[in-house]
Amino acid sequence: MENIYFKIIEWGTYLALFAPFIFIRDYFFPFVVPKTIFFRIIVDIIFIVFILLAVSNEKYRPKITPLTLAIAGFLLAIILASVFGVNFNRSFWSVFERMEGLLTFFHLFAFYIVLTSVFKEKKYWERILSVSISIGVLIAFYALTSDNPVTRGGGTLGNASFFSAYILFNLFFSVIFLVTKKGIWRIFYAVAMLIFIYSLFFNPADFIKGAVIAFAIGVFIVLFGFLIAVLFLSDQKKLKIIVLSLMALFVLAVFGFFQTDFANQKIESLWQSSSVQSRVVVWQMSWQSWQEKFWLGWGLENFNVPFAKYYDPELPLSGDAWYDRAHNIVLDMGVSSGIVGLFSYLSIFGFAVFYLLKLLSKANEKKDLIIPLVMIALLAAYFFQNLFVFDMISTYMMFFLSLAFINFLISPEKGKILPLPSLAAGFILILTVFVLFFGNVQVIKASRYVLKGVVSPLEESIVYFQKAFKASPMVRFEAPEQFSSRVNALSLQPNQDKNLLNEGFILAEQEFKKSIVQNPLDFRLVLFLGRHYNNFYNFSGDKEKLLSAEKVLEKAIDLGPQSQQGYFVLAQTYLFEADYEKAIQACKKAVELEPYLAQSHWYLMKTYKAAGEYELAFSELNEIKSLGFSWQGDPSSLKEGIGVLEAVGVSKETLVDFYERGTELDPKDYFFWMKLAESYAVLGQKEKAVNAAENILELKPELSLQIEQFLEKLED
Repeated sequence: MENIYFKIIEWGTYLALFAPFIFIRDYFFPFVVPKTIFFRIIVDIIFIVFILLAVSNEKYRPKITPLTLAIAGFLLAIILASVFGVNFNRSFWSVFERMEGLLTFFHLFAFYIVLTSVFKEKKYWERILSVSISIGVLIAFYALTSDNPVTRGGGTLGNASFFSAYILFNLFFSVIFLVTKKGIWRIFYAVAMLIFIYSLFFNPADFIKGAVIAFAIGVFIVLFGFLIAVLFLSDQKKLKIIVLSLMALFVLAVFGFFQTDFANQKIESLWQSSSVQSRVVVWQMSWQSWQEKFWLGWGLENFNVPFAKYYDPELPLSGDAWYDRAHNIVLDMGVSSGIVGLFSYLSIFGFAVFYLLKLLSKANEKKDLIIPLVMIALLAAYFFQNLFVFDMISTYMMFFLSLAFINFLISPEKGKILPLPSLAAGFILILTVFVLFFGNVQVIKASRYVLKGVVSPLEESIVYFQKAFKASPMVRFEAPEQFSSRVNALSLQPNQDKNLLNEGFILAEQEFKKSIVQNPLDFRLVLFLGRHYNNFYNFSGDKEKLLSAEKVLEKAIDLGPQSQQGYFVLAQTYLFEADYEKAIQACKKAVELEPYLAQSHWYLMKTYKAAGEYELAFSELNEIKSLGFSWQGDPSSLKEGIGVLEAVGVSKETLVDFYERGTELDPKDYFFWMKLAESYAVLGQKEKAVNAAENILELKPELSLQIEQFLEKLED
């Protein structure tokens, strides 16, 4: 039985490492949810077998080590932060888009415990890391060769940044085996290493700056660390002189490189990029958020609450108004779990590096330096990478795998073993089975129901969303918004069942309310309920919905007073009520928050237009142009602009250019052809007017009588 248990755990571990390779389109957030659930289910299974193994044989029980205690301390810290945070449910479950709540961390810790307790021989770790490298090669090859724009550059991870962070781990693993292994296998590790390096430097999606810099830092640590170690290990004076000279040249070369114009230009270009500048704004917001709850933070996965409260209206200038992470591991930990969580997280790195350095001091030969040096470099590269991005399940899995390997390297042969009473083991088994079903099986079903609800016809869509809400509490955070959007989109289509649509609007409203009761500080939920009421009114004409929208949106603005989004939606409510003065004031408030945001001026322009203040609308149109917003690039916005230009009496010669632009953008929109035909006729360009009229007739045959009359008048 021991052998059977061991083999199940061994092959289950190999299988768990395939999680980054999992990509199934039939689920809501297909790059995230299937991977996470796959990993968690495999971990549940091998953990159940591990408990049975540990009960039957004491040698497989967890050994208490400083690194294990540090990880356990971190887990305790984020549990406390979540319990005392603003929303424990969200901290526990997370959201479909991220899947990083306490439930996932419990699985990661269980994964670590199984690895460190079961695999205590070098040959198993060589197999495990080799399997990981092999999977990494497959994913890298897929990312580099895929013709699908969704997966090209990011592979089955979907995003080039997440892909590069995952590849970094396997790159350093391949370096270890390239140096330490012998024979033909070195060719495999060399090829793997080259593929990984190529995928970082020549990624078809983008040049992944953060990962490349992180890799360079890791290489520097390995080379410089190796020279320092050789300097202390060697007794040969000549060798020491050579090493010192190499170190000096190395430092001078690095220093000299950063003095070059090329390096300075690259650094300046990177710093001024929109991605970095937007992060700087979010970092400032995150720092303010952290100060309010300095010790234990807002709770895991609750970044959305302080994000709204401390929102910087400059953020949309970067092109993105929504962030659910600080994109910096220090600030992310600080906001979510305070200084306690951050200190406990950093202590993991501290203990790992400290004991790896102790291994270096005990090295008798140069080859013994490679593994601890590369693992130190890996931890440094990983940490640096996370100063600009954040973890997903693939990188978290690799991080905990690396920690387990480090624990294997530094763990003493003898150590205190954690006791495992039969009663405790039985409770853990029952709990794991419970988690397997309710924490994983039901969640994956809910994800599938949400996606089916998003793409199905109205009647089926309602049923699928109802199933999703019943399947898992996790659905509460994202599904109401998706449900509302689906119902509204269908309400704008012809030949839909009005009674069924009304039922859908009511059900979506009810689900929003239930979610807000559980998440009263969630700005986005409240905001989108307000938008839902606007859409409900637009469908039903029930003015009570507008009163509800006003009330809800005022609450949203209280939660996010600096966000323009609340004022945009509230202005729409006032427009529906024909209260143009209040609508204009709401849009003006958005403009005041950030005068350089063209979107705010665009909404103000539309509001002036609706109010009949065409000169003011024209003034805003000019302001929008000065801010670099191209309203002429989209058919619907082009129509809005044309309406203003026509109202202020712009010449037909000028308007013709806009009409022609419209026919280029959407040749099947008869509106632009109609305007062109009329304008050409006024300008005396009969041939062009006839051609435009023929296009109208082709698009709208039912207008044949009007077109015939127009052509007759044109001949006269």
